[in-house]
Amino acid sequence: MDQTVATVNGTPILERDLQTTMQSLASEQFKSRLEDLSEEAAAELKQAALERLIARELIYQAALEQGVVAADEEIEAEIARIQRQMGNPQDFWKRLESGGMDQASFLRMVRKDVTVERMNARLLEKIPDPDEQDIRDFFSRHADQVKSPVTARIRHLLLPCETGREAEVEAAARELLASTEADNFAAVAKRHSACPSAAGGGDLGFVRAEELDPGFAETAFQLPVGEVGGPVRTPFGYHLLLVEEKRNPAPLTLETARPAIVKYLKRLEASRRLDEWVKKLREKAILDQA
Repeated sequence: MDQTVATVNGTPILERDLQTTMQSLASEQFKSRLEDLSEEAAAELKQAALERLIARELIYQAALEQGVVAADEEIEAEIARIQRQMGNPQDFWKRLESGGMDQASFLRMVRKDVTVERMNARLLEKIPDPDEQDIRDFFSRHADQVKSPVTARIRHLLLPCETGREAEVEAAARELLASTEADNFAAVAKRHSACPSAAGGGDLGFVRAEELDPGFAETAFQLPVGEVGGPVRTPFGYHLLLVEEKRNPAPLTLETARPAIVKYLKRLEASRRLDEWVKKLREKAILDQA
């Protein structure tokens, strides 16, 4: 039975959820896998992951009290997004179960996540636009940093990999690599890729490094334009990739940077208010940590 690591007003937070959140934070903060971190870093990450889960549960419970619940269509859209991100929707539920999560538990998790996002969005809607002077001050302080991001137009193909088949799938990826060049990459992706992007020859369009798996991004943004690279291992399987074009960052004017600055400053204020709200919820809550 899955161990309970904490309870929030009687609702358990499970070890499985804690491990999943730790893996996510390891990727976000360290661009690394959890198992590759030092004991000290892993311990700090564990506490941060637990705090995130407690905050999520507090917000979810407050949302239910206010009658805010994710609509079925929102949940379906989020599941579809996750399935696309996982690379191979056909065996999604099978892979989910092999990771220790049944379908009912996954649906509950998604419902909770989407509901929490709705509450966060409602908070953001209440934040007024920053003053013009605040926008100008931010631009002045960060003019050298306010640039369009580095992007690359990437094609890829995905060979999904189940546990125990790593060597077999990697060998298949290397065999494909030997016969794949820039000129035929789209055709090879259409025939062999398990990603929904296969229909378009594996075209992901122009993407930023932050939008990609860390290992995939590292290879993609170091790869010369026109060269096929890989295989790259990600949680979805093994990838071959082709960078067709790169766009370097360019300085922005105040007017072109304004929408991004407004969005950033509003999110900064929303985050501050959210922290204050969660702190008040926590003060009233009954918490028990194992």
